[in-house]
Amino acid sequence: MIWVHRNYTYGFDDLSKAEMLACGLTQVSNRFFTGDTFNLERSAYAGFSVEEKIRGKSAEEVIREYPGEIPSPFRMEKLVGTYRYGSRTFALLAHKYNKGDIRASDPASIILVFTPDDGKTWIAGYLKEKKNSLVEKLSSVSGRTSVSLSAQAALALVHLAPADPVIDPCCGTGLIPLASTLLGRETLAGDNNYKMIRLARQNRDELGLEMEIPHKDAFEPWHKGGCLVSDFPADRSWNTDKIDLGLQLFEAWLSHIKSFCVILPGTAKEKLPPGIRIQSIVPFTANRIILIGTVPEKERL
Repeated sequence: MIWVHRNYTYGFDDLSKAEMLACGLTQVSNRFFTGDTFNLERSAYAGFSVEEKIRGKSAEEVIREYPGEIPSPFRMEKLVGTYRYGSRTFALLAHKYNKGDIRASDPASIILVFTPDDGKTWIAGYLKEKKNSLVEKLSSVSGRTSVSLSAQAALALVHLAPADPVIDPCCGTGLIPLASTLLGRETLAGDNNYKMIRLARQNRDELGLEMEIPHKDAFEPWHKGGCLVSDFPADRSWNTDKIDLGLQLFEAWLSHIKSFCVILPGTAKEKLPPGIRIQSIVPFTANRIILIGTVPEKERL
């Protein structure tokens, strides 16, 4: 069993939880999720994972009864709240029962001892840290833009999207289509703002990806089928008390797509067009929502 610890910043609790569940994990506690397999490097909000080797009623029990030899030199860690610490006490116990050498820096293995349920159960297993992740790659280019969508949120959005090819008709600086391409999804993107297109192409080239990002009018649907995945323009001048151009753009594409995973103002819930099938609504930042669903075939062109 793999234990996954999610690491989210303030305001992204719902999105990070939704991503864990979309990846096929089961929630065990506020921070811990479990599953048979998990790709740590592809996740937006997973902090680290642990391959469970033993469970018991106390920390000392799981260290004493730890199966097999611990690859040496090793480091023992404990989890307190959301923080991991090296534990000399646990290391000395492991050395007493399992022998081997203790090393704080650059060990051959790290064993994490933790309780996901406030002491009722204790788990010990090999810890895997997040390295060379997609979040790091996307974060290296996301600072070039002033939009509100972070690299983590862009990755999570693609994880939440139904399995159809991803379409982002107002891609801005490209975070969503870049995240989709990094995840191996078929991706189509465009924008009607030449400045945004230039930045998106620069980000694409910096990441070494191959993807066309043409100038296209977002209000003129240019592809049939696929999944609309978009954070509609953050410029609040798009939205007034009487008009919401983001919602209008969403409606313009509905007859051309199979599914959607889009960010809309929270007030859009009361204005959604009939005929679409809503799978879930995930609360997002700045009083916005992530709307996920499908378009029945009879509603499509």
